Amino acid sequence: RYRSPAFHVQSWYDEVKDYTYPYPHECNPWCPDKCTGAMCTHYTQIVWATTNKIGCAVNVCKWVNVCKWMNVWGEIWKNAVYLVCNYSLKGSWIGEASYETGRPCSKCLPSYRGGCQNSLCYK
Repeated sequence: RYRSPAFHVQSWYDEVKDYTYPYPHECNPWCPDKCTGAMCTHYTQIVWATTNKIGCAVNVCKWVNVCKWMNVWGEIWKNAVYLVCNYSLKGSWIGEASYETGRPCSKCLPSYRGGCQNSLCYK
């Protein structure tokens, strides 16, 4: 049994506890890295200003099939679960801010029909 993609997406969002947003004046021309934990790039990708979709897939590989022996970070596993997620539009570019300055929700796509909640676009 494996955890759902939603569980992992939430855990990536939870990296927010280790991230501090740079002030606009600090991003001249590049923004400083404000992560104090092991990783924050999952979080910054999820909240990236132009990212509005995420799609995930799960594949379970058991030792009896093609995934006979999996090398996972130097350890050999007989069974493995792959979780792969893609974002649209991709973001989390090194040195760039994950947000755009301006009025909240001012650049929501027309398909959102003006939905704005907690300063975020929503459908």
